[in-house]
Amino acid sequence: MTRTSTNRMKFTSENTGVNLPWLNKHDGYQSTNWLNVDYDSTKIEADLALVESLGFTKIRTFLQIESVMAYDAGFTWNVTAKANLNDFFDRCENHGISVIAVMNSGNHDGECASLDGKFRWDLPKTQGGIDVMVAAQTLYINELKTRDILMFEFCNEPYCELTWSAGAISAGTTKAQMHTYLVQSYNNAKLLTDIPVGFSELEEEEQEIYQTFSSASNRANYVDDCTDIYSMHIYRPDSSYVYDFSSVVGKTKWCSEFGHLNYNDPSASEHPAAGNLELYKEASNFDAVMSISPKLINDGFGLIMPWSVADNNGFIKHNADGSHGVCRLANEISGKIKSVRISTTSRMAATRTAV
Repeated sequence: MTRTSTNRMKFTSENTGVNLPWLNKHDGYQSTNWLNVDYDSTKIEADLALVESLGFTKIRTFLQIESVMAYDAGFTWNVTAKANLNDFFDRCENHGISVIAVMNSGNHDGECASLDGKFRWDLPKTQGGIDVMVAAQTLYINELKTRDILMFEFCNEPYCELTWSAGAISAGTTKAQMHTYLVQSYNNAKLLTDIPVGFSELEEEEQEIYQTFSSASNRANYVDDCTDIYSMHIYRPDSSYVYDFSSVVGKTKWCSEFGHLNYNDPSASEHPAAGNLELYKEASNFDAVMSISPKLINDGFGLIMPWSVADNNGFIKHNADGSHGVCRLANEISGKIKSVRISTTSRMAATRTAV
């Protein structure tokens, strides 16, 4: 596979966003269910100010229905969590930041409880359960569709999580059932908003089970009828491990998560390559992102989003006093975004002067 020179890569505020998935509490812990009891407007404001200062104008955030709506046979808004959700969007707008709103994530284990943020894997198994989810999505989209939202993302990795989420495995939810849920979610959402809607999914060239977008049959059977965006997640050492997506056309392509290997499997017993959580190591992840980024842009991806402000100390450090440390990769991307912005501003000024 042809490697692409990083010298041809231009990070801009248009083609490069960043994941700010949830709240880092600056005490060594994070909260993925952060919109109710763990909501901290001071820490969120500091994170958003940091994102803006780095030049990012697009983020992807986990804003689960199960975190903001109580469940008792159906979903209803929790008043406090709903206020926190809207406060978050107020702050994003104040910082000029657009949001991919992730409405559900199923990577969990244990029993579900109301307002715990956990996706209810049993609901997609029946038409009644799907109806409950679609009704909740309707409330959610109608509440937020006037906000600066890039995409309503029904579910984070709905197919791939079937292979590793203890919640999905315990429920026995199937790929066909998830597809039915996604199709009905998509068709309903298209009646409610012109904002792109759909899902995001893992993509790995080496493992057939995860070739969600690179496989034409998978796209036809499980993707094309339930998303506006080919929104992929790629965690690989460098561009040589990434499929040639230049021939994949028909929908906008985003890489809404990417970086180096995000698993710990030194003997490669469960993966095609040995991994030592290189995603979270400053040097290795820098090399991976700087190799993969130009490949994606040259293959026609309109947006790429490295992982992550909230939980990657190799990207942003969250210090106990509430401050941040900006690591090499974040600094590199920020510098390139700002240099493009300055260059564009200078050309516009020169044009006005000439006129």
